[in-house]
Amino acid sequence: MLTRLILLLSIACNCTLSYALPTDRQQPIKIESDRAEQDEKKGTTTYEGSVVIIQGTIKINADKVTVFSDTNQVDKIVCVGNPAHYQQRPNTEDGLVLASAKTIQYYLANDKIKLLKNASLEQNGSVITGEKIDYDLKAEVVKATANKERVHMLIPPSNQKDKN
Repeated sequence: MLTRLILLLSIACNCTLSYALPTDRQQPIKIESDRAEQDEKKGTTTYEGSVVIIQGTIKINADKVTVFSDTNQVDKIVCVGNPAHYQQRPNTEDGLVLASAKTIQYYLANDKIKLLKNASLEQNGSVITGEKIDYDLKAEVVKATANKERVHMLIPPSNQKDKN
């Protein structure tokens, strides 16, 4: 129990993940793939074959991406790859957030990302890995869980110089 508490405190202190740049949502979404299929009745569009999605600083690479929309608004994006990759720049001061997993579920309405199967999340040298990672952009909370393996976290040393 104490180990979990220390891990959660480390994550809270060292992973300063937050919203993407404000201009990202105002940028057009560019999608490239080998194939695309839109099903208007289901409200889905599926892209397959080396899929690349770019919107501002957000970039997604996957083998297959399914976009779910309701009334012309994108609700959810599911990315599958070996692994799928997601990156964004949360603000001008911090480095890129880099995420990867077999499946990435991005819920746009509530700004949450779920990384499933061999999940990894990195920012500014801090890395957390596990079987599943939930990343709440609004609340700035990262939760990692593992099944057979353990959750791993790497926290780089502080760059502050000693003041003697």
